[in-house]
Amino acid sequence: MTSVFMNIWYISKYAITTKEGFPSRQFMLSKQMAKKGHDISLFYSRSNGKKADPFWGCSRRQRLEGVNCYQLNGPLISYGLSMKRILSWIIFEWNLFVLLLLPNKLKRPDYIIVSSLSLLTFVIGVWLKRKYKTKLILEIRDIWPATIVESGRFTENNIFVRILKKVELLGYDNADAFISPLPKFDLYLRSQISKPFSFKCITQGYDEDFVTLVKTGLYEEYFSRDCFNICYSGTIGRLNYIEVILDVAERLKEHSKIKFLIIGDGPLKKQFIVSNTNKNVVFLDSIPKKEVIPVLAKADLLINIWGDLKIYQYGVSPNKWIDYLLSGVPCLVAYNGYRSMLNEAGCGFFVDTNNRDLIASKILELSKMDKSFLKQMGERGKIYAEKYLNYESLADELLEFMWMV
Repeated sequence: MTSVFMNIWYISKYAITTKEGFPSRQFMLSKQMAKKGHDISLFYSRSNGKKADPFWGCSRRQRLEGVNCYQLNGPLISYGLSMKRILSWIIFEWNLFVLLLLPNKLKRPDYIIVSSLSLLTFVIGVWLKRKYKTKLILEIRDIWPATIVESGRFTENNIFVRILKKVELLGYDNADAFISPLPKFDLYLRSQISKPFSFKCITQGYDEDFVTLVKTGLYEEYFSRDCFNICYSGTIGRLNYIEVILDVAERLKEHSKIKFLIIGDGPLKKQFIVSNTNKNVVFLDSIPKKEVIPVLAKADLLINIWGDLKIYQYGVSPNKWIDYLLSGVPCLVAYNGYRSMLNEAGCGFFVDTNNRDLIASKILELSKMDKSFLKQMGERGKIYAEKYLNYESLADELLEFMWMV
């Protein structure tokens, strides 16, 4: 690791610090880089919280965990590609532009990291690169607009999609390097630009200061020792495929010792509760982030279902998998994309997301295994996460990569 200290600007509209709630990936990486002596400035939006008035300006400048944090105002975000969400992007870019255009005490950055979403921040990144004659690194967390096109929400000819595509390519053409939690994002990049580029996969991770691994009595009564307890924790929405879990549970309803516990909230939760008649399925309220891992640790198997999208050929790196690994419980993931993390850790199984009979039969097979064997498998995941997925190690990887750019 280089001993040269760097001045790094990290721009991410959707970053969350310790002041707003459970801190995001961008803050965790910033914190670890600051601990190593680097000067880190994080620019993010106030619109990620519960209150976002007024729209204009910078509402808060503060130093948190060694990170210089600049919180910009803006409207509360809306999920999906809505007009309100696009407005929040535009206002964020404008407030950032004004903040950095006017005289300020900020030192010239050695590197600027611009994180998607919002894609419009790419424009600011290109401007800042030219203004300060510095290095621009793009962090791609989701491949937009390709993801929203493939999911069927918009067509390639949609005016907003076409604008976003031009902005995407503008960023790619002007970036000096790329990072992404998607392990095969470089394959996508090769299909979009012809110039040589540098790429590093920086996966999602965890910070031990914000993770609780101790036991908890929460929901203890729902995890019966004489049953095979399968658990899902997370959002209950259109793209979480809870209906697949319910269908699989229906196929296994004659096996009364196989229980499904679905923890979380979301727009489709009430609908699923009303339609579910299977006594082996229990819906539970969402729990604080710090309680998630100790609750998951009570299960015998953790489950996650994905759609069959071509975009997943470049891989995924969801926060959910970090929680699953740290719980020390084996995982069953229905997913047809590029496989990583769980198979590398040796703590789970991937199955065809389109074959619900196969998902059910795999669950039945696992339910008949010795629980001590499954526990050993789950422990491998925990060991892997603690060794490779902590943000201190990931920050080291990022800094080493940046130094080589």
